[in-house]
Amino acid sequence: MDTFHFTTVVSRDHLYKFLAMNSSLMENAGDYKLYVLCADNEVYDVLRTIPFKNIVLLRLEDIEDEALLQARANRLFHAYCWTLKPVFLSHVLQFYPDAQYFAHLDADLFFFSDPAALFAEKPDASLYLTHHRNARDFEHFYSITGVYNTGFVGCRRDSTSIAAISEWAKKCVEYCPIKEEPQRGLFGDQRYVEGWPDKYENVHIVTSIGANAALWNISNYRVSRKGGQVLLNNVPLIFYHFSGLSIISRYEFNLCWYYHINDEKVVSLIYHPYLERLSAAIGGVQEFFPWFKWGFSDRKSVPNTHYYVLDSGYGIGK
Repeated sequence: MDTFHFTTVVSRDHLYKFLAMNSSLMENAGDYKLYVLCADNEVYDVLRTIPFKNIVLLRLEDIEDEALLQARANRLFHAYCWTLKPVFLSHVLQFYPDAQYFAHLDADLFFFSDPAALFAEKPDASLYLTHHRNARDFEHFYSITGVYNTGFVGCRRDSTSIAAISEWAKKCVEYCPIKEEPQRGLFGDQRYVEGWPDKYENVHIVTSIGANAALWNISNYRVSRKGGQVLLNNVPLIFYHFSGLSIISRYEFNLCWYYHINDEKVVSLIYHPYLERLSAAIGGVQEFFPWFKWGFSDRKSVPNTHYYVLDSGYGIGK
């Protein structure tokens, strides 16, 4: 039995971010398999030729039924990818059950230490959620994007988690709005999980501030590094959610299209290593798959909130 079965949905626009995330799991996670739902043929064509040890690839046709095909036809592709998150997690729970724990991971996560710490907080929990922990500048987003962030949703396979994730999937197939609807308490797939702590028993809200650190909460913390480990208020950073990051070229990025990061240590200790990993992934794909042209944003279309250049020698950005 594996310790972890992770799931993720990867479109061609997020292939580079996925490759970076996977490399971070390879470095930090122990016994796991990563189930990848390829949302585009191009993603499948690239990944199937790379001899990954722990990856299982599936295509849309492997999971799509009539309800999903109808959903695909009535919403934008981005919203459809959000729809697929709980659907695919539910699929893996059903057909690949031989693991202690399961979790959906967004492709723009990056692990700085072992994800086992997330589940070790309460090993017998049925469901695991991460709170946004919004900083002052982002407090008003609670009413828009919700209390919990579904970039990570974990579970132990039992009747409670199967029921909760099946219900989440069903609701997303029915309706998964690309724009927030605060009056109805909806935003994509995300706000459907808000009722879990009241509706289901044994829901654990991860307590570590090192879980799902991101733009919306990082200013709450003092970022440092000791012995090669990135720390937030002396707590190990488990994973960071690089929401809003745009790739302009192999060496050009915008760190976030909706916010400027003022803390230089956040940039140097968290963002810079991630950009190095992204740049390496881009270089590898460009070398071995020169036909793959996706994953980049036109600089003219990206707000100039935090433009950052990583030189070809991985020197100091700006």
